[in-house]
Amino acid sequence: MPSSPAGVSEQGLALLRERLQSIPDLLEGWARSPEAALAAQPRMIPRRVVATGLGSSEAHARYLVWLLNRFTDIPAEFLPTGALLSPEPGHYRDRTLVVFSQGLSAHARIALSRRSDFASTVLFTAASLEGLRRSGKQDREDCLQALLTEGAEVIRFPLEDEYTLLIRVVGPALGFLAARIWVGAFAGNTLPGDPQTVGAEAAAAFRGGWDAGRQAWPRMEPAAFGQGFALLVSPDLSEYLQNLVFKFVEGLFHPAPDLQELLQFAHGPFQQLTASPRPVVVLHRTGDLEGEQLRRIRALCRTASLECHATVSGLVSRTDLLVFEAEGLFAEPLLQGVEHEGIDQVSWPGRGWDGPLYDYSGPSSPSFPASAKRMG
Repeated sequence: MPSSPAGVSEQGLALLRERLQSIPDLLEGWARSPEAALAAQPRMIPRRVVATGLGSSEAHARYLVWLLNRFTDIPAEFLPTGALLSPEPGHYRDRTLVVFSQGLSAHARIALSRRSDFASTVLFTAASLEGLRRSGKQDREDCLQALLTEGAEVIRFPLEDEYTLLIRVVGPALGFLAARIWVGAFAGNTLPGDPQTVGAEAAAAFRGGWDAGRQAWPRMEPAAFGQGFALLVSPDLSEYLQNLVFKFVEGLFHPAPDLQELLQFAHGPFQQLTASPRPVVVLHRTGDLEGEQLRRIRALCRTASLECHATVSGLVSRTDLLVFEAEGLFAEPLLQGVEHEGIDQVSWPGRGWDGPLYDYSGPSSPSFPASAKRMG
């Protein structure tokens, strides 16, 4: 298991704890900001949406697609960023491109370089012209400047400088809120709440999840969970919980949990776990329907001598806020795993080796002219 000298490990653990503890206040505070007000009042109504992102930004894009399809009349689809390396000419002319990227990475710029293939562009990011200029990231600054000059819609959310550690926790939580508020502008009465109310509700859901997580599994022992586990979730959550998977991959360097919808468990995963036992974690919603499914899942696990974990009452948040409760649910297991396993989140394994792929921005230079007029 990757480890580090105690001082380095403690430094990373303290910073991770500080960032996680800051999330509820940041959710409430950002919801009162001018940026949240802009998200709640989009300049145009898209006819159709194509959303993309990588890492935790993939979860944001999938959440936004789920919200649009569930609560509005705007058709939406998730598209892997790599698919935009060679898009079909003319295929997206009537669609709005929505890109999520906390730091405006090279891979996000692949998607943004194809913006002329779309009717309009929306970027959700934590990056600012001032911050990019201070850090000397000229290519990212040129990209953002070109988008602003062209009139693209840019929605900023915290945290711009969430570096030092490999895992990011603030940006993922705030990105979900930005997506929720933006979609709320198109949903009418089907997705209620002004930005401030939604921010307060999201913060309460996160805090409630953290409290429930302390009771459900005080420690996810590496002997049991170190080789991964099955993560069974409500059907809505299965659409956009990729960031929980990354918490274990990037946070603890464990194999990715197998994310499955509740009913899918009997269609192969249970049989595989019976042959190669690993724990089962169930995220179900409060209610008789999913309570019955949980009882059946527990019975299956007992039959196969599989360890099964679930919150006592199930997830209690409103449907559109479940993601915040789920994010909070794993805050304590993540912190305790980093502490007890001596994980080095500051000098992580492979640091710097990913550059040749991480910095790849496509086979041709994207159209972000360095000569674009600066704003602000």
